[in-house]
Amino acid sequence: MKKILFVSDLDGTLLNNQHEVSEENVKAIENFKSDGGLFTFATGRMEETTLPYVDKLNINIPLISYNGARVYCPITKKVIFEERMSVPVDIWGLILKVKQPMGIFIYKDNQPFVLKRNEIVEEFEKKEGITCEDGSLDDFKEVPISKILIIMKALSNSEKVPALQVLDDEIKISEFSCETVFSEVNYLEILPKGTSKGKGLARLIDYLGDKEIYTIAIGDNLNDIPLLTVANTGIAVRNAQSKLKEVADLVLDQNNDEHAIAYVIENIIAKEKLDHISLIDNI
Repeated sequence: MKKILFVSDLDGTLLNNQHEVSEENVKAIENFKSDGGLFTFATGRMEETTLPYVDKLNINIPLISYNGARVYCPITKKVIFEERMSVPVDIWGLILKVKQPMGIFIYKDNQPFVLKRNEIVEEFEKKEGITCEDGSLDDFKEVPISKILIIMKALSNSEKVPALQVLDDEIKISEFSCETVFSEVNYLEILPKGTSKGKGLARLIDYLGDKEIYTIAIGDNLNDIPLLTVANTGIAVRNAQSKLKEVADLVLDQNNDEHAIAYVIENIIAKEKLDHISLIDNI
C-alpha cells in the first residue's frame, strides 16, 4: 500500500473562520497519522505563525512556507530549502506609486518588516499573531528577501482588488524575474522566480525520498492552484475561489467551518486504504 501524504493549506482550509483547528479536524488528523499517514501544511505564512498549529497537531515532517519559497522542518528547526530574490528599484517604484491605502510587508531572514504603519498593518499583525519591525526602503534595495506581501481593503469576497490587479499586471510586464500570486482577493504576493506551493510540494517529496508516496492536497485560494495541480489528487473546499475549483479533482460540499479535513480523512481516504491508484476513481 502506498503511503499517503496529505498536505493542507491553512487559512480558509484547515483553519476555521476563527483561525483555529477544530477538534474534529485534530482527532481525524491524529487517527490518519496513527494509521501511517503523513500530514503537513503548505501556506503563504512564515514558519513562526504556523508553530501553534504545528504543536497542536504534532507535525513531524517538514512544512511548506512562504508559498513554497521555503521548506522548513519543525523537528530539527532547520530550513531544508530556501529561495530568495533581490527586488530592483523600479519595482519598488511601481509599488510605492500606488495611492490606495495598503500595507507593505517585506520578509527578510524570517522576519516581517513594514515601511509604514497603518490600520491594515495592525489588523494583519493581530490576525497572524506577529509584530513587524519598522524598516526603510534603503534596507531592502538589492538585498535578498523571501517575499513581499501587499494588502489592501477587500471590496468583495470573490473579486480581486482592482488596484492590486493593476499592480500585478505592471509587475508582470516589467523585466523583473519573479512570481506573483493572489493568496486572498486583497493579498498580492511577490515571490522569487519559480516559487509556488506546487514546487514546494515537489521538493518535500524529494526530501522524503519515497517514490511510492501518494499525495493529496487541499486548499481554497488561487495560490493553491499549483499545489493541487502537482498533487496526485487535488481537493477544493466549498468556500474555495472558482478558479481553484476548476482545477480540483474534487470539490467538497464542506467549507473550512465544517471540518473539511476530517471529512476527507474519514470519508475519502478511509475508503481507499487498500491498493488505491486514484482516490477519485472510486468516489
